[in-house]
Parts: sequence; C-alpha cells; structure tokens
Amino acid sequence: MKKIIILLVVLVAIAGTAYLQSNKRNSRLNRSILNVKSRELLFPEFDINGIKKIRIKEDKAETTLAVQNDTWVVLERGAYPVEKEKLQTALLSLKYEKIKAGRHIGKDSWGKVGVNSPGNASAYGVGTLVELYDEKDTLKYSFVLGGKVSTSGGSNNEQMKMFGGPAGNRFVRIQGEDTIWEINDQLPDLVTKPDAWLAKGFFDVQKLKSVEITAAKPEDSWKAARADETADFILDGAGPGEKIDAGKVSLGTLLSSPTFNDVVSKDKAAATMKGGVKALLTTFDGFTYNVQAVKLAGQGDGDKYYLTVGVGANILKERPVMKDEKPEDKKKNDKAFAEEKKKLEEKLANETKFVGWVFEVTEYTVSSLLKKRSEIIAAPTPANQQVPAAGGNTGPSGLPDIKKMIPGLNMTPSSAIPSSSAAPAVPPSNPSPPISVTTPAVPLPTAPKPELKPTPAPDANPITGEKPAVPAAAQEPGKPAAPAPAAEPSKPVKP
Repeated sequence: MKKIIILLVVLVAIAGTAYLQSNKRNSRLNRSILNVKSRELLFPEFDINGIKKIRIKEDKAETTLAVQNDTWVVLERGAYPVEKEKLQTALLSLKYEKIKAGRHIGKDSWGKVGVNSPGNASAYGVGTLVELYDEKDTLKYSFVLGGKVSTSGGSNNEQMKMFGGPAGNRFVRIQGEDTIWEINDQLPDLVTKPDAWLAKGFFDVQKLKSVEITAAKPEDSWKAARADETADFILDGAGPGEKIDAGKVSLGTLLSSPTFNDVVSKDKAAATMKGGVKALLTTFDGFTYNVQAVKLAGQGDGDKYYLTVGVGANILKERPVMKDEKPEDKKKNDKAFAEEKKKLEEKLANETKFVGWVFEVTEYTVSSLLKKRSEIIAAPTPANQQVPAAGGNTGPSGLPDIKKMIPGLNMTPSSAIPSSSAAPAVPPSNPSPPISVTTPAVPLPTAPKPELKPTPAPDANPITGEKPAVPAAAQEPGKPAAPAPAAEPSKPVKP
C-alpha cells in the first residue's frame, strides 16, 4: 500500500512539473510576441530595379538568375533567357509581401519551423536560401523560406501553437534578424529548378508547304509536298499504289506550336545531336526551317528526345503591282501588306533566338520527323475478291456450290428423298472422314419476283359510257399493250 502511495506521489510530481514547464514556455512565447518589433512589410524598402542577380539554393539544388547584356538569363542553362513574367511576379511578391505574425525563436528551434540554412549536413529542418545582389554583386537581401503552417499532427501542431496562424502560411527567417516571420504568400515561384525559369516561347511552323527528311540510310529518307494549304501531301517518287498514310504521320501540323522541357548549352550541342535525322521544311509564307532531331536511350529514366532548329525567311520588301488597281483598293492593299510584312519580320527576329540551342522535347514533338519512309506509307488496298467462274465451285445460279466446297458432302434434292417405307440409303464404302471447316458467309438467293397479273379493265363511265385505257404498267409482262378501244360517239344523257 505504501509503495502505491509513493508511486502516485511521483506521478503527480511529474505531471505538475510538465504543466509548469508548459506554462513557462507559453509565457515565454507570449512575452516574445510583445518584444517583437513588428512591421507591415517583410522588406519595407525593397528595390526591384536594384536587383541584378538572384541565387536560390537548397541542399541538393541551386539556380542562379543574372542580368547579362540587359537580359535576365539562367546561368545553369548556358545563359538561356529567363521567363520575364515569372521573374516579375516573384520580385513583386517580395516587394509587397505583408507580415502576419512574428516571434523570437532560439537557433536550436529553427529546425522545428524549417528555417535552417542549407549546407549544414548535421542540421535538420533545412529551408530554401534566397540571396539577392545588386549590380556590383553586393548582397542586398538574404532570407530562408521555411516550412508551411499545417493543421496535421506532429511538429506542425506545435508550429500552430507557436504562431497561431491559419494553415497555408509560411515561415521566413531574414539573415541578421532574430525574429521568425509568418507570411501569407508561400512565394511558390522561388524554386531551385533551372528548367522552371526558362522562357518557354518557341518557334512555330505554320502553312507548311514541303518537308524533306534525310536519314542515315538513303532508303529511309523521304520527301513530300502539297500544292496549297488545303491539299493533301504527295509523296515524292511514289511507286504504283504508294501514298502517305495520314494516320501514321501528321504533316499538316508538323512542328506547329511545339513546346520544350529543357535546354542543353551550346557547347554540348554537337555531341548531343550526333547522328540525328535532318529535316528541311518550307512554308507558303517564305520561311525555311533546318531541323535536326535525335532520340537518345535513357539511363533508367526513359528515352530522351532532342531538337535543334535553324530559321530563315524570304520576305517580300514590296507588294507586287496589281493591274487596273483602283486607288481606294491600292491604299487598302498597301496597308494589309505592310501589316503582314511587319508580322513576318517580327516572327523571324523572335525565332532566330533559338538557333544554336539544343532543346529537350517530347516524343510527340519529333515522332513524325524520326519516321522512316516505309513507316509512313499506307498499306496497299486489297484487290476486290473475284467471283468464281462458272464450272468451278459454283452452281447453276452462280452461287457457291456447297457440294463442291465441302468434300464428301452429298446433298440430295428433297423430292428425291425416299419415304420412310423405302430401304435406307447405303453409305459409301469409303466414307470421307469428318472434317471441320469454316465456310465464308454465303449470300442468300434473291427472292423470286411475284407474278404480275393483268389488271382487270375498269368499268365504263356511268355518265359517258367510255372505258378508260388500261395503263401500260398494268399490262402483263412480255406482251404488248392492247390498243385502246375506239371512243363511241357521245350520247345525250337522259335526265
């Protein structure tokens, strides 16, 4: 009994100590709220135009964006241009980001909210480090994006108690400050994947006129063209019965509005595209595309497809003179020509930017370019099945003769079948063994036409006494129509 009392006293002491520690901790956190010098914005004096380089780093990934020749580029991708809209959104979010709450948290507790800096192998709760530099490469802002507030169990519940904010908020630790801030915007654009920052505009083949594929083997090469934008593509050098199967290769939309996933730096272009298939594409509006595509076997992550492109265009400088053109029509046509000319020149200038780069694309984008000549030809149309000649396996009516199609089968007309009183038929001495065959569907004989009988002559008109002539269609087939009887003179009708 005494042991039980002692045990109860110990348990009560432990529970009391835990309660006091919890109250002490909450009191300390509550006091930390009062000691935080709060502000409205995360970065009150953020200068967007002064930022010239951004470094985003995690433990196993890093991306650096920088200004080169007045253009933002991704350094990890050979200085490929940055998606301007994405970058602008990220910088504006930092400039106008508001603070929701803030607390003083000791360094030993940073891991609980995920704001430890990357690079420390022994640290847990590592966040995303973001550094922003000016044109002199001087560090202007440095902060760590931490975990996101959640209502799930574990440490996230502890985060909720520490901050009391709604689920979806995110923790931020600014270098040089001892306050952990809570913000509403999770800043999703600040990621460490270089391909996520690439400008995804691409070249676009429209109004395709011809395509010429040059493969490694001459027999796999092919060429096709069409007369106008609505016509079908005709295979060059097609043999008898050869034509392009539109279901196997889609030429009308070839490289129309393509996209890419990633880029390879220019210094690796030659090695990547070695042995690729070459394609020459021309359009009705004067553009020429020299394209090269290749398929590389993947190393456990699937096959990879790459593409390069060269662009040129023959754009008319002046509109051709039209005979007997009215002044008002000339003004209208000149304006339309100038607008179209400007549009084509802008398209050429934009697509020239992609020359020299190697793009990682999807299989669908280049599948038509990689097809061999034998793979785009439509299957030959099977010849119509000929009806067997008379005297072969056909009967008198021209239908297949079942007796001749199935050996050993003796079909006797029903009129020749003996009655039950007659002696049974003696089977042949060497009957054919039973066989299993599948016969083709036999068309049923056409039903005999019903016999047409002469239509009886109609009664005479009760008033005039005339008998109408029998229509020709009602005459008996095979006989000439009977002449109509002579009309009798009209008789006065008695009242």
